Amino acid sequence: MKRIKILVSISILVFLSSCNSGAFEEHEIGDNLIGNSTEVSLIDTFTIESSTVKMDSVVTSGQKNILFGKYDDPYFGKVNSDFYGVLGLGDSFNLRKINVNGVGQVDVHVKFDSLVFIVYSDKRYYGDTLAQQSISIHKVIEEIKYPDNEFAFYGHRNFAYEAEDLCNVNFFAKPVTQSVYNTEIDQDAEANDGGIRFRMDDELGLDIIKRVNNTEDDTVRDSNKWKKYFNGIVLKPGQNNTVMLSFPITDSKMKMRLYYSDAEYDEVGVSRFHDFPVLNTMLAFSNYTSDKSSTPQNLGRIVDRTEELSSDSTDNLTFIQGGIGFMTKVRIPYLEKLNTLGLTGGILKSELILYPKDDSFDSEQFKLPSSSSAFNIYTTNADNMTLSSILNPVNNQAVASVYNFNREYPDESYYSIDITNYVNNVLLSGQNYDDALLLSLPIETIGNSMERMVIENDPKSDFRIRLKTTYVVQK
Repeated sequence: MKRIKILVSISILVFLSSCNSGAFEEHEIGDNLIGNSTEVSLIDTFTIESSTVKMDSVVTSGQKNILFGKYDDPYFGKVNSDFYGVLGLGDSFNLRKINVNGVGQVDVHVKFDSLVFIVYSDKRYYGDTLAQQSISIHKVIEEIKYPDNEFAFYGHRNFAYEAEDLCNVNFFAKPVTQSVYNTEIDQDAEANDGGIRFRMDDELGLDIIKRVNNTEDDTVRDSNKWKKYFNGIVLKPGQNNTVMLSFPITDSKMKMRLYYSDAEYDEVGVSRFHDFPVLNTMLAFSNYTSDKSSTPQNLGRIVDRTEELSSDSTDNLTFIQGGIGFMTKVRIPYLEKLNTLGLTGGILKSELILYPKDDSFDSEQFKLPSSSSAFNIYTTNADNMTLSSILNPVNNQAVASVYNFNREYPDESYYSIDITNYVNNVLLSGQNYDDALLLSLPIETIGNSMERMVIENDPKSDFRIRLKTTYVVQK
């Protein structure tokens, strides 16, 4: 349980209170700014209105890794991610040629050994890795391409695929070697890392080998013809899966490997392989679905981006989630009233303070977002659009969040975001009724993130969303 802090404050206005801060003389603002006629003060009890909103669509293509799996979140419901990708030909799959006495140069025909799908986990996960997982791989039966006038894939997109799978196996999420693995012939750079290897149905492999042996069939020797033969794949988690995994797709770290051997002549039985890599292009993407019907706060009520759920109706909580696209909206209705205080010396710093709900995270399954890259903060309007990023005036970069860990009382730890520039702009230019802020995982990575956070905003609690503003007043 959080400690109950005792705060001594002096009321200034009906909506905020201020503390004279003799102790704030230790604030690193420079002796040249503080004299006998200067007072450093703090306001941290602004009215903060908050709600949860949801992005209409989240871009999930163009990432260096993909998210795949399924897990059940006590706050966000059942989350599922399928992965769609284009399987490239790799190098032209040609028969080996040798010279045979009395015949001349001949093609060496090959025979099929096995077909394996290989992935390498980057060891990021959300959920329970101890339980057995399952995966099915299906062949996509329509061309994977962008819809008209679109240049990326969004989390709601999908393509038709064959009902009969190419692979349906059980596995454990920990990165261990499974299925076919031969240290003598697996010479790719990642072989020693193990990876997860899934034995696939022989029928596809046999058909590919038949085309290899038919020198008049260019399916496996021409990338355009291969693409028509094999549009792509979809990876689907099993119904009882409990974890979301992250798989890199760069440097051929996701691929289908066909093992074969010479069927004749001097190297009969010598094992070889050919890799068909999943292409790291904007055509690789994750398709997200979620069932929020069982969530305590019924987050499924949000359907359109213009809709929002006030924290008053969600047990004084707001939500942020990657993949699905939940964001927290914050409105500070009386911010302009700071001008009535006559801040002759100006504002030193304004920080937005966010407390994660105590029981909403842990160190194993549901970790808190990383610190410096945790959140982006944007201005927004009544339609909940991301208008512009709040920038740091020093480097003109998006402001970073900081996780302030309290070692003595860990449950009092919080995130802080410096929004001084935003507050100053409001005091200079004013604000409209609909002006507000959106807190989100970074827009450029939100479609490829498993991170989420539940934020407290009970107005009666000391652990609510706060705007902590330190300012100087000339006496």
